[in-house]
Parts: sequence; C-alpha cells; structure tokens
Amino acid sequence: MSPGSVADRLATRPRAVLLALVLVVGLVPGAAVGSVGVPVGPGGGVDDATAAEAPIDPALEDAEGEVTIFVHLESPPSDGNEEPADRRMRAEASHERFDRDVASSDAVTVEREFWITTTVLATVDTDRTDLETLAQADGVTAISADDAVSGTVDRNASGADTESQDLETGGPSAGLEQLNVPETWDTYRTEGEGTSVAVLDSGVDGDHPDLDVAEWHDFGDDPSDEPIAYDDHGTHVSGVVTGGNESGTQIGVAPDADLYHGAVMTECGGENCVGYQRDIIAGIEWAVEADADVIVLSLGIEGYNPGLLETIENANDAGTPVISSAGNQGAETSTSPGNFHATTSVGAVNDGGTVPEFSSSEEIETAEAWGSDAPEHWPGSYDVPTLVAPGVDVTSTAPGGGYTTKSGTSMAAPAAGGAAALVQSATATTLDAAELETALTETAVDADGQRDGHGIIDVPAAIERAGSYSTIEGTATDTVTGAPLEGTTVTATGDGDRHETTTDSGGAFEFEGLEADREYEVVAEGSGYESTSETASPPADGSATVDLSLAGSGTIDVDLEDDGFETAVDDGTVSATGPTGSYPGERTDDGSYQIDAVPGDEEYALEVDAPGRLEDERTVAVDGSETRTESFDMRGDSTLEIAVETGDGDPIENASVVVESESEETLEPDERTAADGTLEVTVPGTGEEYTVTASGADLESTTAETGTIDEGTTEAVVIEPPESGSGGPVPIVLAAAGVVVAVGVARLARS
Repeated sequence: MSPGSVADRLATRPRAVLLALVLVVGLVPGAAVGSVGVPVGPGGGVDDATAAEAPIDPALEDAEGEVTIFVHLESPPSDGNEEPADRRMRAEASHERFDRDVASSDAVTVEREFWITTTVLATVDTDRTDLETLAQADGVTAISADDAVSGTVDRNASGADTESQDLETGGPSAGLEQLNVPETWDTYRTEGEGTSVAVLDSGVDGDHPDLDVAEWHDFGDDPSDEPIAYDDHGTHVSGVVTGGNESGTQIGVAPDADLYHGAVMTECGGENCVGYQRDIIAGIEWAVEADADVIVLSLGIEGYNPGLLETIENANDAGTPVISSAGNQGAETSTSPGNFHATTSVGAVNDGGTVPEFSSSEEIETAEAWGSDAPEHWPGSYDVPTLVAPGVDVTSTAPGGGYTTKSGTSMAAPAAGGAAALVQSATATTLDAAELETALTETAVDADGQRDGHGIIDVPAAIERAGSYSTIEGTATDTVTGAPLEGTTVTATGDGDRHETTTDSGGAFEFEGLEADREYEVVAEGSGYESTSETASPPADGSATVDLSLAGSGTIDVDLEDDGFETAVDDGTVSATGPTGSYPGERTDDGSYQIDAVPGDEEYALEVDAPGRLEDERTVAVDGSETRTESFDMRGDSTLEIAVETGDGDPIENASVVVESESEETLEPDERTAADGTLEVTVPGTGEEYTVTASGADLESTTAETGTIDEGTTEAVVIEPPESGSGGPVPIVLAAAGVVVAVGVARLARS
C-alpha cells in the first residue's frame, strides 16, 4: 500500500469519527514506502526536505508536548505461515534500525516494541521533534495514535443484563444443545482437552468455582499478578468458553480446554472498563507466543477500522485464528475487527433459531469499505457475520462466584471459540485458520430467517468435516443361542485412544468419530459372560463391522442314572433354558453330560430326557463362572404287571421278583407280590424284551419271557411252576398270559 493512498484515506476520514475509533493499530504496518525516508539528524532536522513522508493519523494534528504514538515500520515481507520466532527476528531488525537512526535522539523514547506487527510504541517530545520529521525517517511507514479501547459498543443488547445467582439444574444449557455440543462430547469423547482458548477482555474471576484459569496476563499500567475481574464482561465471556457445571448446569462449550485470559481493558471509571490499542496488540502477541489454539475478541469498533488488520492477519499466519463478535447495531452495520475478512465473525441467534434485531449483519464491498487497506487475497465482497451462535439470554459466570444472564454478540463469539476448541481437540492434526473456518462454515445449519452468514454452528458436523474419521459398528450376541445381548459393555482401543459404549436392546453398538486407518481392539464384556475381542481397522470416512460372540461363563454337569436298574443312561438328552435361550449338553462319559457356555448369574430350567424314560426337570441357578453339578434318577415309562400263581392258578403271596434286561442288567424291587400274587414293576420302554424270575416259599425259581416292551406300554406277565410229571422243574413261559397291553401311559415329568 502506498503512503499516498493511506494519507488520502486519513484526510477524508471525519475527525470526530477518528477520535471515536478504538483499537486503531498500525494503519499501514509492514507496507512498502515509495522511497526511502531520511534519517533524523542530530538536531532533529531532515537531510532531504523532499523525502517521502509517512502518513500521520489526523487525530495527532494538534499534538503538543509529549505524545505517545505508534510508529509503524517496514519489515521484509513474509511468505505467510511463518513461525512466531521468525517473525520476531524480522521485526527485531526493523526495531534495531529505528533505535539506531531515530530513538537515539532524546526527543524519542521507545516504550514498547511489537513483533506480531512491526510497530514501536514511542513517546515523542513534539517541542523538540515534530511528527512530520519523524514520519520522514528511514523505515517509518505510518504514525498513528494510541487510542482508547472500549467494549461498550459490543456489550449489553436491548438492556438485557439480568443478574441471577441460581441456575436451573439438569444437564447442559440450551445454548450447548443448540450447537449439538453434548453430542460432540459423547461421539468424539472430547470436551476440549489438549487445546487452549485465549480470551482478551476485561479480566476474570480466577476464584470462580466454574472457572480454571490456566494462563493469566494483565496488560494494564498497574498489572495484577493474579487473575482479577475489572468488570463482569470478561468473566462472563470466559465462562461461555470453558465454564464448568458446579451450579448443576453445564455452561461452557469446551470445559476441558485451557483458559488463557489476557486483561486488555483495565481502566475503569464508569460502567464499563476501557483499555488502549497497545494492550490489544500485546494481548494477541501473547496469545500467539503461548501457542493458543484460538483467540476470542468480544469487542468492536464501529465502521471499517484497519487498526488490528495486520496483527490479526499475522496471528492467522502463525496458527492462532481469531474469532470476533460482529456487533450489536443491527442490520446493515458491522464493527471492526468483526468485519475483517481475516476474522471469523460471529453474530447472535436466540434459542428458537432466529437472529435477533440487535445482531449486526452486512454485505461488505471490499473496495468500497476498505480501499487500499484490504489485502490482495481478500474477495471482492463478503458477508458479516461469518456464523451465528447462541447470544440471547446467555447465562454464564459472574465475579464473586455467581452467574449473570447477558445478550449480545459478545456472548456468541466465545461460544464459537469453544466450538473451535472442540474441533481442534477432536482432530488429529492442527487446523490452520482457513481450515477451521471452512469446517465450521460448510457444516453450519441455516437459522430462521436471514442475516446469519453461513448459519448456526453444528459442532459434530464440523469435526466430521475437518478430519478423516471412521466408524466401527456391530452386534454382541450369545455364542450358543445367537440372542442379542443388551447392556453389554463394548470398548474400542487403538494407540491408547479408548472409546466405550453399551449395546442397545438389539445388541447393537456403534463408535463414531474414530481416527481413521488405525487398528482398534474391540472388546465386549457382559455380566455372566466371558469377555471376547476382535480387531478392526476402519477406513477413512468409512466403517468396519465387528460382530462379537460371547460365551457364558458358567457350566452345568449332569449325571443320568436309571432309577430301577441303577445303571448309567447313555442315550439321554439334557438342556438348560434361561432368559437368552436354550443351551444343550453333550455326553462326556457313561451317563455324564456337560452344558457349556451357560451365562452366569441366571436361573435355568434344567431338562433331561432319554428313550423309554420319563422326562424330568428342575430349576437351577448358575453363579458367575461356577460349575454346577446335578444328578437325575430316571424312571422308566413302561410297566410290567406281574402275576405269580400256583399250577392251580392260585396267587402266590410274598414272592420275590427279578427283572433282567437283554444286556443282563438286573432290577430287584424291594417289594414282594401282594396277597393276590401281583406286583407292578416300572421298566424303560426301549423296545427290549425282559426275563422275569419269581421265587418264594411255595415256588421254586421260575422264569418267564416278556414280549417287546415299547415306549409307554404295559405288559401283563403270569409266572407259574411247571406241570407235575414233566420230568423236572423246567420253566414254562405262559404265552397266553404274556399279552402286551398298550395303555397309552402319558409321559409325565417328575418335579
């Protein structure tokens, strides 16, 4: 920018407006001059009267005696995105030249040097050296006044400043819900940790239970070593960014972000405190040097004031983007630096999604508004604000440990600052100012009506847009039954990054917002189950499916024995049925069965069955990973109706009976035949034939063969001695008495 163009702009600017402007920084810092200035001689004169003269702020026209001014100096151009140390080095070269050529005079005293913009704050004795002579010095590009800074133009809107000592309890504030902040905390497992937000304002109550000040610097003339609130504005703004939930309501967007507070408005004579532009520049410089992730400026100057332009451009280049309030003067207005294209400007929206009347908005024609002050990379036109955020009836922290409700874009800007911290925290790589703004603007949601810029901030959508994220989804089911397992804890861990969730009623789980192209171990743990795990490497902007099968931690051992023959039952079936289904057993040995993978801490209906025998059932409880052992004596389901008689057909009482199976196993009932000579014996209806032997006082041992005894049948067997004269005691099978009678005996379960 040429000196002449700046001079023309300054000359045409009304004096009254200029005096009202605040935050005026170097008007043409770092700009090249048309010709080399002439050094001041020992007597304060100029070696070449025709040398080019740098523009002088018209506010300094009548300066007399000692006056403190900004002297803006040439510095070699940068390529952008340079480190603060490099910019400091370049600025120091210009400072040294100024000290050598100009400040060596007793008429000029250097008060402070800045490197974020190549500027010197100096006190000049105009009785000894006039400003016109200083403006011609080599390397001087402009001279401007150190005007007062006031935040009043961006404070209370429509008188909305209601004191409140109590908050409604119960979760996040409405403003956080509007930005989908709780969803961000849950999905991306971040509340801003690992990031820092620098609030430059009017100080902060460092003892407030909802605030934790990580870094503090007082830029006033009488600085405090400890955090102090010069008025309530800075404390309120700080709470919107990082406030906690000591009241029961979460008020801060990024409660785990580090709060850096720089007090830049510290002179308090009226309702609100004021500061000076030197403090704003110093505060931005401090924040950049501290490597803050974002700077919040809830202050503004009416009109188009380029004072902070180079400072903010350089902060962006250094990796510390600046977020500023848009102003509270309504439609077709804006304030600086909120109307810089270099800042992310934030307007207000109410909880209904409507932009209030007080929120500033404007379509800015760059050339008309800024002239030659605008950097070449700015577009021909742009809208203010860039975004909107909650700014109506916002409750936040107040000095003294209380809370205050305020409205204004001063409340919206810190909400956006907290959102920026969440995006930075959730993103693997640090975003520069342009990338951060793109993520926020391209995912914003339209407000109700107009004047909302790109719209209302949607934090989780911005995070998804800013980084490469992936999803792991799947189900947790029972290994045996396939039943979905509700309430199962599932974790995904990769490179120390751990995420946790629980399954829903369908056994489903999902992890969103995972770092892409990273291997995760996915582990499922449920009550009564053994933990299980799988690995997954979800692709960028994609998903991976992991279905986890969990085996129950308990075991049931079952022994089956025939109740009559007292032999192992090897052809039985066993099962345990519980809330998640039925678990079958397998035979492990003669008459022994085992049911594996039974979920612990549950009750089961244990059921047993075997061919030719009655089903049986009982309720058993399985605790944890125990092995539960149960034994069953299984009764046969068929009956032998045995009648023992003499040769004359008379019943034989008190005869003993032995039943032998085809496998030569025997059953000896304790009972003997009744007075009518009969005895009923239960046997398995397995399709076998049995040999029945009877003996007694009036009967030698006599046998009879049954027919085939099928399942659920009854057979009558008559045993009588052989006929006399037959030549010996030969057993006789009375076939006529051996008729099998099917009676349809129901197979009843025994409790």
